Parts: sequence; structure tokens; C-alpha cells
Amino acid sequence: MNDLGLSWARATATAVALLGAVSLLGWLYTSTGGPARASLVDEMLVNLVLVLGFQVFIGNTGVLSFGHLAFAQIGAYAAAIVAMPVAAKARALPDIPFGLGDVHLGPAGGVVVALLVTLLAGAVAGVVVARARGLAPTMITLAVLVVVDQVVRNWQSLTRGAGGLSGVPVIGRGWLYVAAFAALLVAGVFQQSRLGRFAVATREDELAAPALGIRLFTARFGAWMWSMALMAVGGSMLVLSLGSVNPRQFSLDRGILVLAMLVLGGMRTITGAVTGTVLVTAGNELFRQLGDRWRIERFPDLFLGGVLLAVMLLRPGGLLADTDLLAWLRRRFRRPRPGADPVGADGPLVAEGVVVDFGGFRALDHAALTVRPGEVVGLIGPNGAGKTTMFNVVTGLVPETEGRVTLAGADLTHAAPHDIARAGLARTFQNLRIFKNLSVRENVELTALVAGRHRHGAPAVDDLLQQAGLIELADRPAGTLDYGNQRRLELARAAALGPAYLLLDEPTSGMSDAETVAMVDHVRDTAARLGAGVLVIDHDLGFITRISDHLVVLAEGRILAEGPPEEVKADPRVAAAYLGTRA
Repeated sequence: MNDLGLSWARATATAVALLGAVSLLGWLYTSTGGPARASLVDEMLVNLVLVLGFQVFIGNTGVLSFGHLAFAQIGAYAAAIVAMPVAAKARALPDIPFGLGDVHLGPAGGVVVALLVTLLAGAVAGVVVARARGLAPTMITLAVLVVVDQVVRNWQSLTRGAGGLSGVPVIGRGWLYVAAFAALLVAGVFQQSRLGRFAVATREDELAAPALGIRLFTARFGAWMWSMALMAVGGSMLVLSLGSVNPRQFSLDRGILVLAMLVLGGMRTITGAVTGTVLVTAGNELFRQLGDRWRIERFPDLFLGGVLLAVMLLRPGGLLADTDLLAWLRRRFRRPRPGADPVGADGPLVAEGVVVDFGGFRALDHAALTVRPGEVVGLIGPNGAGKTTMFNVVTGLVPETEGRVTLAGADLTHAAPHDIARAGLARTFQNLRIFKNLSVRENVELTALVAGRHRHGAPAVDDLLQQAGLIELADRPAGTLDYGNQRRLELARAAALGPAYLLLDEPTSGMSDAETVAMVDHVRDTAARLGAGVLVIDHDLGFITRISDHLVVLAEGRILAEGPPEEVKADPRVAAAYLGTRA
């Protein structure tokens, strides 16, 4: 079975198991009650679709959105308008625009139209959300929620305003089960897909992900659009199960309720999303009934607030955290990816005349360096000399004021970090940037996915883990490794790209003397297997001289000296600048 078939099989098994558990609970609950209990099960199934819509975007990208319900509202009204019988529509919306008064497509047609309209509206907003950083995307989604709510309330001829629409055909519960199963399946397949795994990488570290060849916009926009599809289905199921729709069903309070379901169970996993949906739906109903009996207003809000507060204090990752049926199936049934012989570098990496100004401070002043195929070049200098800035220029994280960077003659000067990585430059960071919530193997597999599409050859993931001494720890969360193993993992993750050049920023920082000695052999062995050149920064002179074929010394942003290690160490200017002795 190929990777795609295996992903579908695991997603289907997960959907069947989770929906089976939900169905059993629903059957047990309704078997001893009346229509009110059946209505609660319907509500839970609709909530499940909506929560999974939230999970596909928020859970996989880590970007908080308050505006997802706005798109469920768009889908709900689109489905209602085209599903309503013509006579009912004429009474409720006598002035309906766009010739919609004569359109009657029924429930199935309503769902299709809801998908199309929601995806179109979602694409417009998604372009802006996926490009924004920090708090901006959250605020954009909140603004979208407010705008859509106001449009719905005031466009009387199309939506009948705050009064809402009734007379919508009502569907049976079977539709809701089908929708819930489809949502579980979509969420499972997306999470295992290349796009879904890249979205998870952006959630873990939006600086490290592009340095591995992952384009932030593509990953986040893809997650956004898949979540829009689920919101459209969830909104249309809501209106078609009730037979009516009004703006109150999509308020900010309702959005927070759905978000609470996701947070309570664990937003990073599908199993957590299902668990949170069941617990909050049931708990909300229980406290509503208790509030009615004891005459306590908004008692469900007290329940919700108390539960969320307790979870945030005691289990910040949600009740299940990263415990997930789909993740277990991925570990249990996985198909190892075969490696290929790396091509290596076919030309030098050259940075010339590089100038970087930060305001009035000149960090690099016409600095230059060259790394040839198979060569290990050490970049040294005192603190503040501009070493990491040079790394960041070469890898596209910092724009140069002047200068040029080329790889085998190809100009990378204005290339984005993900394009530079795909061209063959893989880097590590001075401060560790592993994906702590993912397993050791998943960290390396993410880079291998990039290499599979953009590089001509890369070693097998298990071979890299074996070489790094991490194969026995492959299924452990990366954040639980000790510091030395995390450093080796970061190197293995970079090597999985099959790069032409490895750029290592202080790879022995924080290591013991014994670990430093072992790292020399490990770096050289890795580079030899890849056929890659190496550019390395380190403050440990013993390490840098043992590993390097050529040293470049930076001081105050300028090249002070370069040449063979022993020759550079003997240069009195280097002793004065780097060691603090007199020339």
C-alpha cells in the first residue's frame, strides 16, 4: 500500500472508531429519554463538525481564530436560501435579490452551494490571514466575525435580518452522522498529508519551518481552506437539522463555546477534539438543567469557565494533550521512506560585499566568504562580530543592505528562506529550534518531505537517526530529549534535506568536552555522507580548529583574517581581537 492509501486507511479507521464511540454514547443517552435527548445528540454531531473545522486550522497551525463561525454562518444562510421551497421563500423574502426567489435545490443542493460560497469567501479572507503574523491573524478573524454578523443582520432582503429564516427543509439524523464521519475523515487525511504536516511545523516554530524549506503561507492557507470546507458543512447541517437559522446561532459566545470544546480535549489532536465536544455538549446541557431547577442564571457559563480554568492550570495542552488514536496508528502502521544517494554540491557557496545596517548600526561591513564543495569552513570572531548575522543573510532571514549571495552561480540574494533551503542550504540555530511537541522521527520526516519534492537525493530518515544515535528514541517527543541529543536531532533534521551545504550555528553550545569531541566526528561523517560543504560558527576554539579546513575571522562586521586554522591562530590580529591579547 502506498503512502496515500495508508493515510486514508488510518484516517478511516480513526473516524470509524471515534464516531462509533460517539454513536454508542448517543444511543445510551437517547434510549431512556424523549425527543429532547435526541435533539442534544443532533446538537453534539453538529458541534463535532464545527469543532473539527476549528481543529484543522487552529490545532495544526497554532493560529487562534475567533472568526471561523462567521464562515459557518455564511454556509448556513447559503444552504437555507437555496434549500427553502419557493413558496416559503416568497413569504419570508419577497424582495430577495439575484433571482434567488425561483431557486429551489433542496438540502443536498444547499450543502453544495454552502461549500462553494463559503470557500469563495474564505479564500478572500484566508489570503490576508495566512500572510499575517503574531496577533494580527486573530484580530483579523475577529473583525470578520463582526462584519459578517452586521451584514447578515442588516441585509433584510437576503437574510431577513435579526429575525432569521424559517421554513427550511429538515433532514434526518443520518445526514448528521454522514457529515460527522466525513469531517473526521477529512481532518485525519489532512493531518497526515504533506500540507497538514507542514502546517504543524509552522505551529511548532515559524522561524525554523522556512529554514527547512516549508513555505508558511502555503501551509497556513491550505489549512485555512480545508477548515472552511468543514465550517460550510457544519453551518449547513445546523440549519438543515433545525429548519431555521438566525444570527444568534453564530455569535461570539457560540464561537467561544466551540473553541472551548477544542481546548478542553486538546486542540492538537482529533481525538482531543472529539472528547472535548462530547464533554462540553453534555456538561453544558447538564448545567442548563441544573440552572433551571435552582434558578441560577447563566449556570452553563459558570461550568464552562470553571472547567477551562482548571484545564489551563492543570493540563495546558488539554485533557488528552497529544494522546491520539490517529498518532498511534501512524506509529503502529508506517511505511519507511527509502533514501537516495545525495547529489552534493556542484559549485561554491559565495557571499560577497555583504553590508547589513540595523538603523544606524552597521552589523556587517563588506564581509565576504566562500565555501567550496566538501570543504568545512569555520566562521569565528568575538561576540557581536556579526557571525550569526552573516548566517541569517545567507539563509534569507535578514535582508542585506548591499552585497550578493550565490550558490553554484545561482543568485540567492533576494530569495525567501524556504526557497534558499530548497536550493540546498540547510541550517541549525544558535538557540535550539526543534519541534518539541513532535516525535524525534517526525522532526526528521518533515524535512525529508521537503527533500522528496525539491531535492534530487536525501538519506533515509531511519539511517540518519541511526547515525545520530537516536533510533531507539525515535518515537519519543523531541522536547523530552536531553540537550546533547536535541543538538544531534537538529543536525539530523537539517541533513534530511539532502543539502549541498550545512550551516551550523554553534552546534556544540552547552555540550561537555566529550560531547564536543564526538560532535567533530559526527559533523564530518554527516557531511561526507551528504557530499556537502559545511559552514560552522562556534566559540569553542578546540572544536572549530579540529573540524575546519579553512577559518574566516570576523571582527566588527569586517573580515579580519582567513586561511588554514593554524595560520589564523598564529595571526596576532586574531589574538588581539578574538582572544583579547595585545598584537
